[in-house]
Amino acid sequence: MIEIGIRKSEFIPYYQPIINSLSGEIIGCETLLRWHKSNGDIIPPNAFIDIAEKNKQIYEITDLLIDQVTADISSLKGLDDQFYASINVLPRQLENQTFATKLLQKLSEHEMPNHRLAIEVTESTPFTDLKSAKRVMQRLIDNDISIKLDDAGTGFGGFSYLQQLPFNTLKIDKMFIDTIGTCDVKANILNAIITFGKKAKLTMIAEGVETLDQVEYLREQGVYLIQGFVYAKPMPFDELKTFINACKSNDDNCLACRLD
Repeated sequence: MIEIGIRKSEFIPYYQPIINSLSGEIIGCETLLRWHKSNGDIIPPNAFIDIAEKNKQIYEITDLLIDQVTADISSLKGLDDQFYASINVLPRQLENQTFATKLLQKLSEHEMPNHRLAIEVTESTPFTDLKSAKRVMQRLIDNDISIKLDDAGTGFGGFSYLQQLPFNTLKIDKMFIDTIGTCDVKANILNAIITFGKKAKLTMIAEGVETLDQVEYLREQGVYLIQGFVYAKPMPFDELKTFINACKSNDDNCLACRLD
């Protein structure tokens, strides 16, 4: 079924905006994969990603995703210079120079400025060759593509990756955001992650934020970049364009993203 879906280009990007809670500006978005079957069913990634990774079909799916994302984002007009779309890749993809070469070629084909694309890598599987990963990542960074550590603190590498690899952004997982306002011991971990991020001079993005109370708490802690249902759900590209235009218009149709 996955192979058929690849041949039919049924795997498509959804986009979840990232908002600066101080200014209300949309600074970028994360690309999230969805499987739109020909019969109209929409299959979420947790139903097929693990199988695609085991079968190594994830590489073909990633290629399709990069092609569509670069086409989508390059078609947007009047974006702020800071705007980017991030895509998720596996650690082993970042250990391969071929991945970097193909990515840079695709950006060139669509005449999309390199800084409009960012890479997110999760800790769900470990890096196996840190030296190769560092070379590939540095090549991307030298070409204005930023690298973000996704779901930090939930997987194999912990914060050791931040010391060994050139990440510039730390994404705080929803697991820790959910502890805000509770007695959960992970609330202390959240504060420790934020403290670490500040001392390491990393950009921090909070994921899975669902309430304005969480937004306020994070702002008090110095975390202003917010991704989550409190502002926007993942959406297809046409809805993203509408969302961006609403944010840019700054009129009564714009979401109240900024905390006063």
